[in-house]
Amino acid sequence: MSVRALRSTFGPNCHWCGLAMDFDEPHGRPESATIEHLIDSTLGGVRSQKRRRLAHAACNHARNEFRMQAERQFQHWIAERQASEKTLNEK
Repeated sequence: MSVRALRSTFGPNCHWCGLAMDFDEPHGRPESATIEHLIDSTLGGVRSQKRRRLAHAACNHARNEFRMQAERQFQHWIAERQASEKTLNEK
């Protein structure tokens, strides 16, 4: 599904922040329209047209960065938990 098709289906506003997008903004600029996959395939989602929306490049990037940050924090927590368990078992 293209940006044009998503715009005609869902309107000109960003799915995340609700503000209008600049469709004349060059690709890759913060206010440009990007196709957002609501359930990322790297997290087990299936790339499906019904799960796509439009979002500012900045909103799309921020969402992805926050998700990656949360994943890194979780992996760190798991490592600490495993190290703690290993210490308890050695005593």
